[in-house]
Amino acid sequence: MTRPSLKSLAGGAPAAEPAAVQLPAVPQDESPRGYRTAQTRSDTRQIGGHFKPEVAQTLRLIAVEQDKDVQEILAEALNMVFTRYGKATRADVTSGRRSRAERR
Repeated sequence: MTRPSLKSLAGGAPAAEPAAVQLPAVPQDESPRGYRTAQTRSDTRQIGGHFKPEVAQTLRLIAVEQDKDVQEILAEALNMVFTRYGKATRADVTSGRRSRAERR
């Protein structure tokens, strides 16, 4: 398929109509973007921020020392912030990858 030239767009010769493109139908059970979402990620939203590498390293170190995932440490931190500001704790402390029975 050819694209119209700048000259034709600026009012010169009329551009030829591009041919219609037939897109394949997307099955209802698949994502329109073509990727699957992990079961542990369904009904969740990612929260993030940019910090210095030392912050990420310390967070990973705490997670290893406590035998938890980084996500579990972050959930604890978020719940502490929620408590400090008088909000209900909402972050599940389990990451979804491991159940509590696997940790003990």
